[in-house]
This record gives sequence, C-alpha cells and structure tokens, in this order.
Amino acid sequence: MQIQQLRYFLEIARLGNITAAAKSLYISQPSLSQQIIKLEEELGIQLLVRHSKSVSLTNAGEQFAQHAQRIIGGVDQLSDLMQKHSLLQAGTLKIGMLWVGGYLHLPELLASYHRLYPNIKYSLTVDGSANLLKLLSNCMIHGAFVIGEENRLAKDEELYYRKLQDDYYVAVVSTQNPLSRKEVLQTEDLQNENIIMPAKASAFRREVEGIFARHFLTPNILCESSQSDVVIQLASQNLGIGFSSRSIALALKTDAYAIVPLKEVIYRPIYYVTLKELVEYPSVRAFTRYVSRYRFE
Repeated sequence: MQIQQLRYFLEIARLGNITAAAKSLYISQPSLSQQIIKLEEELGIQLLVRHSKSVSLTNAGEQFAQHAQRIIGGVDQLSDLMQKHSLLQAGTLKIGMLWVGGYLHLPELLASYHRLYPNIKYSLTVDGSANLLKLLSNCMIHGAFVIGEENRLAKDEELYYRKLQDDYYVAVVSTQNPLSRKEVLQTEDLQNENIIMPAKASAFRREVEGIFARHFLTPNILCESSQSDVVIQLASQNLGIGFSSRSIALALKTDAYAIVPLKEVIYRPIYYVTLKELVEYPSVRAFTRYVSRYRFE
C-alpha cells in the first residue's frame, strides 16, 4: 500500500467518478483504475462499486476512506513540520556551553542567533569540555563550545571543529604582592609563594605541574580550584597566586589584583565543535555557519 494510492482513492471518493478524479489528479483514467484495482487486490477486499457513470463506496471502502483521510492528514502535517525544520521555523537546537561561557561572550552569540531564528527552541547543557565532547559523541547535543587542543580534536575523524578565540593563561597576583609589578612572571618567582592550583581533573593542572617539574620546584599549594571567580577572589586578598585565562581575568578585573603574563605560555583556545554527520542538518548547518562568521569582541 502506497501513500499515493490513498490519495488516489480519496479523490475518487470525493468526486464519485474515476474519470473526473483522473482529470483532477492529472493522470490517465486507465492508470488510475489500475492503481485502485491493485490496492483492492492487496487488501483482499472491494472498496468501490463501479456503476456505468459513477462509483460508490462499499462498507469497507467507507471505513478505508475514514482511516486513509487520517493517515494523509498526518503525513501532510509531518511534511509541513519537516519543511518548517528545513526553513528553520521549527525544531530544537541542543548546544553545550562551557562553565566559563559567560566570560567568553558566548551568551551574546546565542542571543544574536536567536533573534535571527526566534522559532527555533534552544536547549543548553553547561559542563566542562571533556563531558561536552562525550555528550556530542553520543549525539545528546548538536554542538558545543570547548577549550581544546587542535591536534587532539583533529585525531577524531567524526568531529568538525572551528577555532573561535585565542586565549592563554596568566597569573593573578594581588597588588599587595611585589610580583604584581613584574612584566613577566618567571617560574622561579613562584618558589616561595602560596599557589592556588587548578583542580586535579583539569587539563590545565597537568600543564602547571609540568612547568613546576621542569624547574624542579614543589609548589606550596594553598588550595585547588578551577572556579575562576574563587581563584581570583583568593588571589585578590593576597592569600596566594592563582592562574586564569586572560579573557576571564580581564572580565573580572578590579584594582585588587594585577594580570601578569607567564614566561612559559599555556594557550587555551576556544573551539566550536559538532559532528560531521550533523553539519548538513538544517538547524545545525545554519548555526555552524553563524558561529564561524561571528566576530567576538
């Protein structure tokens, strides 16, 4: 049974005449008659009573018409919905957002895109880069903003990625500390200082530990945290020297602390990632193009 056969039958039922229905459907009368015969043979029951100049429905035909009308109505609604998806007039876009996304102007990006396509619904998942990449891999989100390394992203053949922002880590030093007046902070400068280390789960933690290890230094760890606002507040009170991305340190800047570049630069570029298999899906394609062209302040 084919959808087109249902449409043919309903048109015959509406007009009560096969010839008139054939003209309405722009097909030949013999072709239309043959399609209905095939339908009846497949169903194993007669749907039409053929008269000399008209047709009428059998009892089975009347019930078939009722159900066929509901099916066609559902198909038409589904087709209309899919067209709206194609035209970005419907659908849900599931995006992964970094914990620090607010400091990176990502909400402004989403808001400006929403103004372009107000009928699209949005679902945001806020998490760290590693978890967001897992969610993307499991198709639980459509795209994500992550902190990453290009060589690692490039190894995953399923990913499409685009670098959005270049950023790097800096030291956050209280203005009460003489080190706040240095132009660049050497690793040796940290030898006798309390250090606010990144959390153990952070990829940045491994890089900081590597710097200390290369200089044969053991840091005096005050505490461990990757919450940027906590790190900056502790550093501002001269309780220890913390580390933060430059963009976040600038966003939260007060007179209580200085932003001092590190001699050994650790980069933290921000990427937008999605799956290659999703790139041509209308809502994902449009969002990916918009993100790729967006100009961050």
